[in-house]
Amino acid sequence: MLAMHPSYSNASSFDPFAPLPGPPTLYYRSLPAPFSGSDLANLQAMRTSCGLYADRIPRWSQEVAQDRRRMYFVYLSDPFSGGPTAPIAMISLNLYNADDPSLASYSHTGRVEVSSLFVYQAYRSLGVGLAAMLEMERRAAEIGATYITLNTMATPKNLQLYSQLGYREFKSRLASGYSSQDILGSGVATAESAACFMEKPLR
Repeated sequence: MLAMHPSYSNASSFDPFAPLPGPPTLYYRSLPAPFSGSDLANLQAMRTSCGLYADRIPRWSQEVAQDRRRMYFVYLSDPFSGGPTAPIAMISLNLYNADDPSLASYSHTGRVEVSSLFVYQAYRSLGVGLAAMLEMERRAAEIGATYITLNTMATPKNLQLYSQLGYREFKSRLASGYSSQDILGSGVATAESAACFMEKPLR
């Protein structure tokens, strides 16, 4: 079912074939560590919803505390305004990846990694994911990073999307990059479940 953009006031004026307007104004809040009870609950809900990496939340908290990872919730209204609001998405900017320093080792190579992107289904037609990616690129450039990287399933759709954003593969794919649990229910063919590694220069 198509999600309705907030700017449409009623169903009768909604044209599903009209070009979507620009993404809504988004607000970002960095998550301090240790995660608060409400932040932890939101993280668990998001990772349960997407079916990926809920077990990594304690590790993420440690990485945030060590300034190896910067995590952000994304909102449609200002989370600092005092009114009730809930995050619609999350994303991370990693300064160091202990599992693969070629993706992020900011202090040594100037490379950072964008990861953990998740947008709730109801908001995926609004350009939230793309806007969050571009915001991480902006923040990475702001701290002087030279490259931003990511890893993703090697599907034609993913490769086309990230290529259009200026990313290119920079090392060999990993055939066993994603477990069967990772791709369960994703609709991705096993042959396309290899992990590909992409980078984009920031200067």
